[in-house]
Amino acid sequence: MPNDWRLVYPGTDLAFGSVTSGLVFPVAPAIGTTETEADDTRRPRGDGTVFGVDYLSGQTIGFAVDVVGPDESATRARLATLARAWRGDAVRSSPGAVAELVAHTGRSTFGRPRRFVSNDDEIHSGLAAVTADFVTADDLWYGPEQAAEVSLVPAAGGGLVAPLASPLSTTATSDRSAVFQVDGEVPTWPVLEVAGPLTSPVIEIVGVLRIELGLALAYDQTLVIDTRPWARTVLRDGASVSGRRTRASTRLDAAALPPGTHQLVLRGASATGTARATARWRNAYTTP
Repeated sequence: MPNDWRLVYPGTDLAFGSVTSGLVFPVAPAIGTTETEADDTRRPRGDGTVFGVDYLSGQTIGFAVDVVGPDESATRARLATLARAWRGDAVRSSPGAVAELVAHTGRSTFGRPRRFVSNDDEIHSGLAAVTADFVTADDLWYGPEQAAEVSLVPAAGGGLVAPLASPLSTTATSDRSAVFQVDGEVPTWPVLEVAGPLTSPVIEIVGVLRIELGLALAYDQTLVIDTRPWARTVLRDGASVSGRRTRASTRLDAAALPPGTHQLVLRGASATGTARATARWRNAYTTP
C-alpha cells in the first residue's frame, strides 16, 4: 500500500500508516537520536580531552496511530490486530531475534516493538488513539537484499595424481571468485553461506574479511556466517561451530563491508566440485 510502513516477523506482516490500512498517522513518525557511548578521558596533567573509540546505539522510533473504522466493532478489531502485532510474540521470547520495520520508502531497520499505549475513549465513534515505540538494533536503514554467488569447480587437470598410492582419491582442491558491487552510504554487514560438500572451507571477501574453518561440510550441509550486529554467529545446519574458526579468521565485528567493488572467493577441497558460496547483503543508509 502507498505510504504504508510495515512490521514484519515470522507469522506477521502488518501494514500501517495510510488511510487505506485503517491505522493512520496523524503526524509523521518520530525517529529518535542515536546516543554515543564515548570512551573519552581527561588528558592527564594537561588541558583537553583524549578521545577513545565511540560506539553508537540504536534508535527509538515513535508512532502516533489513529485506529479508525466504520463502527466500534471494526475499530476494536483493528486495535486488537495492532496490539497483537506489537506484542512480538514470535521474536520476544528468542534471544537475539529481531523484527523488521519497513519504512514507506522501502528501506528497513531491525529491532523489536516496545511501548504500546492505547486510548479508546472515542471508540464508540470509530476512533482509538495509540502511541507505540520500536527500538532498533543499530542506527542504520537497509535496502532490499542483494546476493552474489560463486561455485567451486575442480581444475580441469584434477583427478589421479602421480605417484599413485593407496588409497586412491580423486578429490581436488580449487578456488573460484566472483566480483560484486555494494552501494549505499556506509558499510554494511554481510551474511555468508557455504553449501557442501567441502573440506577446510575458506571464504573471503578480498581486503575485508577471511573466514577459515577446520571442519568438513557434507553434501547436504550448509554453513552460515552472519556478521550482523544482532546475530554474529557461525552455524552449521543451525549448530554453532564458531570455535572451529582458525586464528587467521577475521573477527565478525570487524567484517563490515564498505561501498564499492568487491571480490568473493571460495577455497577448499571437494570430491564433486559442487560446493558454492553466497554473499548476501543490504545496502546501508543513515536515513529511511
